Amino acid sequence: MEQKTRRWILIGGALATTAVVGVAGTLLWSGSRSVVVADAPVKPAETPVQVATSFLTRAFSGPASAAVFTDAPAAATTALEASKAGMSTSAYQATVAAAEPPAADATTTELTASVTWTMPGAGLLKYDVKVPMTRADGAWKVHWTPTVIHPQLTEGASLTYRKALAEGALLGRDGKPLTQGTIPDGLYKTITATVGDVKGIDGWEVGITAGGAFTMLDTKKAEGGEKITVTIDPARQAAAQAAVDALPQGAAIVAIEASTSEILAVAQNKALGGTNPFVGRYAPGSTMKIVTAAAVMNAGLVQSGTAVPCPATATIGTRRISNDGFGHDSLPFHTAFALSCNTTIGDLGSKLDPNALPNMAKRFGLGADWAIPGAETNTGKVPPATGDQRVENSFGQGNVVASPFGMALVAATVVSGRTPTPTLLRGRPSEPNDVAAAPPAAVLPPLRAMMREVVTAGTAKQLAGIPGLAGKTGTAEAGGGEAHGWFVGYQNNVAFAVVVEKAGSSQSALNATAAFLKR
Repeated sequence: MEQKTRRWILIGGALATTAVVGVAGTLLWSGSRSVVVADAPVKPAETPVQVATSFLTRAFSGPASAAVFTDAPAAATTALEASKAGMSTSAYQATVAAAEPPAADATTTELTASVTWTMPGAGLLKYDVKVPMTRADGAWKVHWTPTVIHPQLTEGASLTYRKALAEGALLGRDGKPLTQGTIPDGLYKTITATVGDVKGIDGWEVGITAGGAFTMLDTKKAEGGEKITVTIDPARQAAAQAAVDALPQGAAIVAIEASTSEILAVAQNKALGGTNPFVGRYAPGSTMKIVTAAAVMNAGLVQSGTAVPCPATATIGTRRISNDGFGHDSLPFHTAFALSCNTTIGDLGSKLDPNALPNMAKRFGLGADWAIPGAETNTGKVPPATGDQRVENSFGQGNVVASPFGMALVAATVVSGRTPTPTLLRGRPSEPNDVAAAPPAAVLPPLRAMMREVVTAGTAKQLAGIPGLAGKTGTAEAGGGEAHGWFVGYQNNVAFAVVVEKAGSSQSALNATAAFLKR
């Protein structure tokens, strides 16, 4: 065999070998030799199942990268992006069912895929889709249609997931959610401990959004939930809180709607430590004269217009009683009340039966007791007394104590004339444990007039410009230290009590009252 011929056969054998292993190449001639220059190996054409899998795997992790496996990349990208956004953080998974390869000359085929969406909270949405395939220029593509996302999806529509919110909530009387920080933390914790989890468990719903319409596909309904209204009035609560926050001393305000006994506001500042307005008890000072006046009028010892002495000082029993720098030989009882005449009240109080003052106090809610859902309360204590103790109790010293809550109930009872039934959570009434009948009807009109006179011409006349306001000031000795200041009253249907610790007088309480009511 000649050399030339042998070389050709060897080269030809090499070419044959190349064809077997599938290496693409270019045959070049160089003189008497032929040379094969190898390119990259030929990649076999992807099957329809492989193309569909590549598309579905990327559909919602990278819509644009998935769209290149379709015959309409722009339209596919837009639709996939819309459903990706609509399904929020839901996780998507799809599996293409095995299928026989199409005929070698086939240009279309259809596959089936199983789809699972895992929604937030582990809810599942499962369905099957048809995936149409088409072949052009030897390559398979997904024939784009919105139904490859969901069988019911149309052009311009998208899948949408949204929460089905449980309807339970803790609401203020304005109907808006009552959140922590709206009321004192201690009260908020007591309320939430009472009502438990009112929110319930959110559900979900998934559907198709087209234009402004939403068509439900599947849903899990929200579970439980209860709407509970707290009687707190957010506007009054904010006003009360601002009023006490403006004071350097410990201070508190409690406000009650007189007609319903619903608690409207309970505020305390940071300086008031170790207690709260529901249970903190103080000597009520001259605010106790509201109850004493009712008791002495009910006992027939005096009426509103009866002339009474009001000496600057007087010895009653063994106690030397003084007024705050004033005295009068004689004046009407209602004026003695408005000027807060200790000597007048002390003398009349000394003539009461030992149980008269405690019994009358309870008829105004002071010393009474309720189990109030959402709050632990203590109105105060007015024990039976004789001698000097009875004298001192009559003007709010001695062993009489009252909480701001208790004194707010006194004011509310003056307005309503009924036994109060304090409420904090609507639909959950208080249970009376030690509650008396309403005050005698005959004492209420003169008592209201006397409390109005305190504002128009008495110790609270600096508040005379506030319409509809009536009340009683009080200064209470505090264990040898500076006296606490009080103002207890009502404006129309809103009854309230203000106390300022170690204020020295009622002036700070009057200032806080003005700030609270001029909201």
